[in-house]
Amino acid sequence: MMKVELNRGKMLKILLINPGSKFLIEEKVFPPLGLLSIGAYLRECGYEDVKVLDLCDCGGELGEIDADIVGVGSNTPQFPDAFQIIKDIKKINKKKDAVYVFGGPHISGRPSDVPDGDIAVVGEGELALLDICDRKRDGLPQEKVIRKEYVKSIDSFPYPDRDLIDIKGYRYFIDGHLATTIMTSRGCPYSCGFCANNAWGKTLRMRTPEKILGEVKLLINKYGYDSFMFFDDTMTVNKKRMLRICELLKPLCIKYRCFIRSDTVNREVLQAMKDSGCVEVGVGIESGSQRILDISTKSETVETQRKSVKMCHDLGLRVKGFIIIGLPGENRESIQETKELLDDINLDDVDFTVYTPYPGSIIYENRDQYDISFKDDYRKSWYKGRPGEYNSLVSTSALTAGDIVEIRDEMETIYKKKDKWGR
Repeated sequence: MMKVELNRGKMLKILLINPGSKFLIEEKVFPPLGLLSIGAYLRECGYEDVKVLDLCDCGGELGEIDADIVGVGSNTPQFPDAFQIIKDIKKINKKKDAVYVFGGPHISGRPSDVPDGDIAVVGEGELALLDICDRKRDGLPQEKVIRKEYVKSIDSFPYPDRDLIDIKGYRYFIDGHLATTIMTSRGCPYSCGFCANNAWGKTLRMRTPEKILGEVKLLINKYGYDSFMFFDDTMTVNKKRMLRICELLKPLCIKYRCFIRSDTVNREVLQAMKDSGCVEVGVGIESGSQRILDISTKSETVETQRKSVKMCHDLGLRVKGFIIIGLPGENRESIQETKELLDDINLDDVDFTVYTPYPGSIIYENRDQYDISFKDDYRKSWYKGRPGEYNSLVSTSALTAGDIVEIRDEMETIYKKKDKWGR
């Protein structure tokens, strides 16, 4: 990427906002790495006055606002709050000619939801925000929707700037150790029908192992962390790369968790992960029914899931599984198949979520082709939230929305008992 001049916008004030997630049991768990990455890049490009406001961190209070550019990133469940936040800021912002920007997964799937006069950023945010800042500085008109080409080498971006927030205020633990998050890649090469990543396209780009090592060392030496959650959609897509990452991490004596796909690991990779400090993997099992997996274009088999979980357990790795209730075609038979799989593989932990179709996902955009009915209600569109407060926006020909919530709650009661998991 071309290096830009320093101090290009010294007087421009930029505010980036994370709306928070009121539907979660605990909001202040994971820092908003996307905004921290954008903030770091803008600072590197000479825009010194960048602030990040995480509304998880201040009870939702906006306080005094004095910003030339206000950007808010959100997923679909957060979007109603993001919309209201910008509306409220427009009333109190000291800069009456400020520019307002919406970004994040929801807007990438549905840029038309951005109010007239504001800007939608589709896809990656760094280059888009830089362009918006430059146009504001130079008094040029802004575009309504900004789509920038994806940066092929994400190593060219600086590490997320954790100094923009109170990083130690986020409370996430791995085996009793305070941990923080790292992203080593962007995008996903798979085409799961339920995933909003399809709005971004198959744009997997990975940091080099050496760059990852540098970020881990920075977090150890500057902030005192010794435990990490690698938050990539799937960290093990490239086995050779994963083995090199493990080789570099092993001498650091850290603990970590990460997400895998069952068909991207083998015994060699899992052993290397174990040896380098991995204590638990998360895997998207989704369903114990091969029919449901096929309908959802998951491109995995139930048997592969079964074998990978066994390999992990044989090597001493804990496994947390993620199950979606209410995917297209879901019925009592597929639910029973899921229960039978869970009885067999004996996961160490499990999350049960209600399926919510998101804008940009294959199922959402092609709903007429699936055995599913759903309504758009962004305020109730969270898939993970507080126990006892779940609702369903979807139904299938065999299960009502009420059935789906009842099944989710029942399965959580059965499979997430403390005595069953020893937690």
